[in-house]
Amino acid sequence: MKISRIAPALLVAFVSCASAQPAMGRLEGIESAYTEYLAQVLEHWAWAHAEAPEAGPVAITCLATAHADGYIGMRQVANIHAPLSVVESVLDDIDHFKDLFPDTVDVHVLPGTQAGPRFATAWVQRAPIFFMPDINYEMSHLVDKTTPERAVYRYKLRRGDRLIASDGLVILEATGRATTQFTEYDFFNGHWGPIPAWIVWRESLRGAFHSDLAIKLKAENPAWSYARIAAEAKRLTSAQSDRLKRCFAERQTAPREAVEPQGTALRHEVRTQAPDR
Repeated sequence: MKISRIAPALLVAFVSCASAQPAMGRLEGIESAYTEYLAQVLEHWAWAHAEAPEAGPVAITCLATAHADGYIGMRQVANIHAPLSVVESVLDDIDHFKDLFPDTVDVHVLPGTQAGPRFATAWVQRAPIFFMPDINYEMSHLVDKTTPERAVYRYKLRRGDRLIASDGLVILEATGRATTQFTEYDFFNGHWGPIPAWIVWRESLRGAFHSDLAIKLKAENPAWSYARIAAEAKRLTSAQSDRLKRCFAERQTAPREAVEPQGTALRHEVRTQAPDR
């Protein structure tokens, strides 16, 4: 999960105990073209069956929005060799988000916003071009751990300066006693000023890939320092630069249901096989 990706991507967690409310509840914040789409993805979700990334440690698909070149969309899948509870502990540690998401200056829970599984965070990120000011925004979050062997992290833009839309979803699923599948969707748009759309995409993909790798590495290597995690995630992200370029060049049009929520069920997102125990 976001962050040189210019906007959050994965942002997620905070509550380590099981929530008593479903993740399908509405979030406070700005509705986007993808708010209802992500609700449908979650509604039609069934058990994962340990999708294997086709190349590299994280599989990433670029999703473009018609007539909006600067609207970033992506879907990431990673198999993490750690128990679900360990991966949750990484995502629940907001104090270390600055160490997981590149170019993040500050992130903290907004006082007075925590209510059960709901809370809000404030973010400050460096812009991808040095002469531009930092990007400030707030995110609403909802965490659901009521389903055994699954955790859902939903987040949406609450308010922002240049960020005008952001919707995301992370689903963690235990695929074995010591393995977890990580699936993330992120869609965001903003007033990017003089920044060309291809730079927004490049930095967003780099940030998303780096942060997902950092989460995977920390879960698999809890004793590693955050400095070591950041260095290794940076190295691995650089090694995948050609793959990220191909993702942008071969980006797919986002699903029709995303802009027309009344569309048919999301068959391509439904998983049917329960994990072996």
